[in-house]
Amino acid sequence: MKNSMFAKALMLSLVLMSAGCQREDGNEASGGYGVESPGPEPEPEGADSRDESGGHVSSGENLEPPELLDGFLAGEVPALYVEGTGMLMVSDLTFDEEDYFSYSVGERIDLDNDGVDEQILKGPYGGIYLDARDGKVCILAVGEGTAGVLFYTHFDSAVWIGHCDVTHMGRQVYWMEKYDGSGKIVDEFKLSAEYWDSPDDRYDENSEFTYRDEQITMTEFETLRDQILGMAALPWGDS
Repeated sequence: MKNSMFAKALMLSLVLMSAGCQREDGNEASGGYGVESPGPEPEPEGADSRDESGGHVSSGENLEPPELLDGFLAGEVPALYVEGTGMLMVSDLTFDEEDYFSYSVGERIDLDNDGVDEQILKGPYGGIYLDARDGKVCILAVGEGTAGVLFYTHFDSAVWIGHCDVTHMGRQVYWMEKYDGSGKIVDEFKLSAEYWDSPDDRYDENSEFTYRDEQITMTEFETLRDQILGMAALPWGDS
């Protein structure tokens, strides 16, 4: 049973880890905590296509963001990976509450600070965040395993998308990214505590604490962590 669950998790991670539409600077929009999956060959730009069952898939060019997200959930509009690496259909995901790797439809909230709501799919490792823009649905961010659990928070007068690694020994790490409405990351930082030699897996004043590549104190780390998590929508226990 454990081997089967592990194999399923690995397959899901390989499919989804690198998801996201291309940023304006040509880099991936999602944080790069995993490996890139090439995915299927893309359809010609602007063309409609058909899903594996033969159903019609709309390009969505003339739809507004809420309609695009509705179209994805209805199986009519694809969500795009990094440009040129294929697409994700809602039928590719499992919606079964008895399955640990199942997804469910979550809320819509502005995750990229443009005043337009994105779609949250609750699921493994924090799920998937979908952004609708320029007539397309894009994968803005995705949960990337136990070392890259996805969440979002309100911090420093903006919405930030975060990935965190807090379940492994010797470290607590938070990667935070602030997006604009084009899928571009306009600010990012890492907040971390490292305590590899701790015999009881706890940090203390002598551990290494980092914020924006600068060394900070334990008190400063805890203050920043509490500010970030205090306004966070955390997935633990929900997926």
